Amino acid sequence: MAMTTNGPQLMATIPWTSATAAVHQFLTAALSHRGAAALPYAEDARWTIHQHLAALSHAFPTLRPTAGHFTHNDGRGATLLRSEGTVPLATSSSACLSISIWLLEAYPNLPPAVFLSFPPGTAVKPRHPLVDPSGSVSIPYLRSWIFPYYNLVDLVRSLAHLFSQDPPFAISPSPIHDAKARETAKVVEAVQRHLAAAGKSHTAEMEALLDTQTQLKRRKAEIARGLTRLEEEKELLEQQLQMLIMNCDVTESWVAKNHRRPTASLDGVFEPSNAHSRRAMECVAADMAAEDVMYVLDEALREGCVPLDAYLKSVRAMSREQFFHRAISAKLAPPQLELDN
Repeated sequence: MAMTTNGPQLMATIPWTSATAAVHQFLTAALSHRGAAALPYAEDARWTIHQHLAALSHAFPTLRPTAGHFTHNDGRGATLLRSEGTVPLATSSSACLSISIWLLEAYPNLPPAVFLSFPPGTAVKPRHPLVDPSGSVSIPYLRSWIFPYYNLVDLVRSLAHLFSQDPPFAISPSPIHDAKARETAKVVEAVQRHLAAAGKSHTAEMEALLDTQTQLKRRKAEIARGLTRLEEEKELLEQQLQMLIMNCDVTESWVAKNHRRPTASLDGVFEPSNAHSRRAMECVAADMAAEDVMYVLDEALREGCVPLDAYLKSVRAMSREQFFHRAISAKLAPPQLELDN
């Protein structure tokens, strides 16, 4: 009895994200090799092979993909992908089928090669309709294989269904074996749960690392732009520094050429042109000096450094002197011309 389903519909409903990260990592690495180490599959079939094996590992966690050497009937050898492990049978909780599913070079256009392996002390039932003495399996699902409507998941389900009805070897489990099988199944289930949780954790870590990598790349670009701006500013500052050095050289040359000139006295900077002007300048200077003295006397009186009588006496004397100097300055000042309105 061949169990068939719509292959594309099955592949669309499989929750790929819950498959273990190890399976996806192995398949990605194995199918991405190029050159002499490349697997002999068509380029456009590699993604389909990846999907089929990952879906099979998800549906039957005891089946894991590996790579191995396969020898054809004509003696040719090739390194191919296979999925091997055990598949439980419905006839007994401890009965399992040890199978190896080899994906030949033309897969998925041609069906895979399926082989059974038997526990020590057992053999294939004589004249079994689905298995030959070498362990090679031939079931209707394989003989009527049509891609893309057939896939590995339905193939294994068909194998489990057919061999549950007609086991390829005698099954006589003992109570002790059943107990051991149950304990083994519990351990396997616990390990599978642990692997699933670890896979989710690793997936989250990988996503966080990818996000960090994206941020680092963005910051690297920002730093590169900042370094470029700093280099431009550095070049501009170096140009300005060269200009300052040139200006300093020019200034130093000018100073070296002119520093030996005699320094003029401050008193000789402003020279009156005649005696009349000299007298006027002296009166103005005396007037301002008297004003400064009276200001100092005011400060001294405020701070209590000068008694009041001495302050008044000095102020009267300075005021009298200032009055005379101002009067002389007024006489010496040139007449002001009045403009008629």
